[in-house]
Amino acid sequence: MADGATPALGLSVGATNFAAVTADHAITRKPVLTLYRDRLPEIGIPAENPRLDRPGLVITNFVDRVGDPVGIVAADGTVHHSEVLAADGLRALAYAATQGRPLPPDVAVTHPAHWGPAAIDALGSALSRVSEWSNAVTLIPDAAAALFAARANPGIPARGTVAVCDFGGSGSSITLMDAAGDYQPLAPTVRHPDFSGDLIDQALLTTVLGNLPSSESFDPSGTSAIGPLNRLRTGCRNAKEQLSSSTVATLGEQLPGLPGDVRITRNELDDAIRPALTAFLALLDETLARNGIRDLVALVSVGGGAHIPAITTALSGHLRVPVVTTPRPHL
Repeated sequence: MADGATPALGLSVGATNFAAVTADHAITRKPVLTLYRDRLPEIGIPAENPRLDRPGLVITNFVDRVGDPVGIVAADGTVHHSEVLAADGLRALAYAATQGRPLPPDVAVTHPAHWGPAAIDALGSALSRVSEWSNAVTLIPDAAAALFAARANPGIPARGTVAVCDFGGSGSSITLMDAAGDYQPLAPTVRHPDFSGDLIDQALLTTVLGNLPSSESFDPSGTSAIGPLNRLRTGCRNAKEQLSSSTVATLGEQLPGLPGDVRITRNELDDAIRPALTAFLALLDETLARNGIRDLVALVSVGGGAHIPAITTALSGHLRVPVVTTPRPHL
């Protein structure tokens, strides 16, 4: 995304994370925007953004509403358009990526491939009103960016159809693309909300709770369990990431009345995701058949779920084609 020594910046809009990539490093932030009266907005949560050093007006759940003509009503009664919130979040993330330095002239922004024209046009219009980006920002579907990234490293076949599968936090998507083509998909992106990182975390939590020994001092249905369960859910998310490279993960969350750490194995993760993964494979088959695809040569797997070995193994065994994953698929 850079020409010679010209600095460049890549930004990504997602329902689970915003991401920024420069030549030097990459950062992610949760799509939580904090507005201030006397300074520019900040993106993220306090645990990941040190500039969130005082209270402000916090707005969430705006990504999936980009392009909606009905604004979001904030806690103070003010109304905000989602695409403006997204553009403000991208600007804040860009400054975080450059550590406050002037933003580079070449900026590309990826958006979810399943977005419709209204959402894409709304985000593009909002970005054009950001003073730092007086020049046009390149707006690209994330599936196209993933295809080109895989083409560069580790490489894909030169011809044929490639299925780009994005396993994200809020859902998965399937985009069919020409391996030798440009940004344009061969068919509309298919969205599958029932196979997501959030639902995998919940399935792991259910597995962990089902394996806990009985204890009179810990009742998962009681109000006193809300705090421990939230921490345990976060532990399950961390364990999911650990199990990408290890066969056993320790959640490190001690529950009231239950001594010792909570452990979970990769086999338990595989069992937890198997029903949803089977449904995703069926949807992938249906998508290929509906579009008459007979020359599938590879599958590009991106998103946080691309780290999970069981997903890669299932895709490869089911389709009998190479499953290509970029070095940093979560970006």
